[in-house]
Amino acid sequence: MVKKTENMALEETRSVLHDLEIQKKSIKKQLECGIINSVDASQEEENIMTKERKLKKQLVSAVHVTKDGQPRKIEYKDSKGLYMTILPDKKKIYGKTEEILIDKLFDYYGLAISDVSIAGVFELALAEKQTTQNVNPETIKRDRQTFNRFIISDFGARDIREISKVELRAYTQEMVQRIHPIETAFKAYKGILNLIFAYAMEYGIIKENPVPFVKNAVYLKGCERTKAKAENKILSKEEIDLVTKTVRSRMTQNRYHGYFILGYAILLFVETGMRVGELCALKWDDVKADAIHIHAQQLMYKENGRNYYYVDWTKDEKGFSQGGRRFPITIEIRNLLSEIKSVQDSLGIESEYVFCNREGRWIYTKAYSDCLRALCRSLGFQVTNNHAFRMSLNSNVFIPLGIPVTERARLLGHSVETNEKYYSYARKNSMQDICALLNGQAV
Repeated sequence: MVKKTENMALEETRSVLHDLEIQKKSIKKQLECGIINSVDASQEEENIMTKERKLKKQLVSAVHVTKDGQPRKIEYKDSKGLYMTILPDKKKIYGKTEEILIDKLFDYYGLAISDVSIAGVFELALAEKQTTQNVNPETIKRDRQTFNRFIISDFGARDIREISKVELRAYTQEMVQRIHPIETAFKAYKGILNLIFAYAMEYGIIKENPVPFVKNAVYLKGCERTKAKAENKILSKEEIDLVTKTVRSRMTQNRYHGYFILGYAILLFVETGMRVGELCALKWDDVKADAIHIHAQQLMYKENGRNYYYVDWTKDEKGFSQGGRRFPITIEIRNLLSEIKSVQDSLGIESEYVFCNREGRWIYTKAYSDCLRALCRSLGFQVTNNHAFRMSLNSNVFIPLGIPVTERARLLGHSVETNEKYYSYARKNSMQDICALLNGQAV
């Protein structure tokens, strides 16, 4: 029992040391971004290093003992001007300072990281990503899901130091043949490999990163690369019209008491293609004279239930505000926003948020998504997700209007590549329009 308690204490100390290492990297990043000045950064780093030295000494003292459990002496040798101690194999080890000698003992006993399996390093890398990159908790959840899907338990238990580029390529080939993932899923798998092995390289666990030798082109041949048909990805203009008509009809139902705010959010979404989190975080101050300033989002993390919070950056800005984007206010959008404001004023609802409940609190992303999904299912649609509407706006409206891809990407808040590859589909039921054009008729 004593041994088990000691091991738990060692693991806890290692964990604290790992957290301190992450804090150092975070301070460096904050300094680079101008969040803190060099004086404060130096002071913070010194405080962390003091804690590190104390913890390392504790760890070394716990394991650098004789057979009967007595601490091994660390003493200064005047004749050599060095600190010295004797290792379990009777060899002597020296250091110019006691701190340097402690570092050598720390490495000698392998105290830095206890679990060097692929799964163990993944957990460490994921913890660092969560702490230092200001990522959405849902991103961390997806990373874990991707790891669990593609890394089988036997491979995850392997010592990462023993994984050669040949073995990693062989495993990847076997995985592709077994699962036949779509291209995006395969790239997510590669992203997890990069996360794991880059971390292992950075912390000296491995000396060579095998991931660059896993070339996408080789394995994508075995992936499912058939592009989904439009009817399985987007909605037709007629289906979109049915959604707006149904929302308007439900606004008159008694159960909403004249305030179907989720319905209003859906109507603005149809016009702008804003992401769910962006809709929920939209404030009246973001509504300008000629455009909606989309620069923030509502995020959620699970800890004793769902917790929602506001961040001043959008998904494509990845944790650091770059000013957001602007969506022009059309006549339809202006009328809709005026209607929402008029309804709220008539009901005595006051809030900084455009979409709020009767008490003025912002609506939650889950409530909105659940409402949209239920609405689409009630109409018998195959697709019920938010992305389908964003892709529909791009394919049904932006492309037919001749809006350049650079502007389409800017309006929806993603890259040109993403717009062309994942958001551009032939319109549903477009064959009739093509036929009419070929017949010289106006569409």
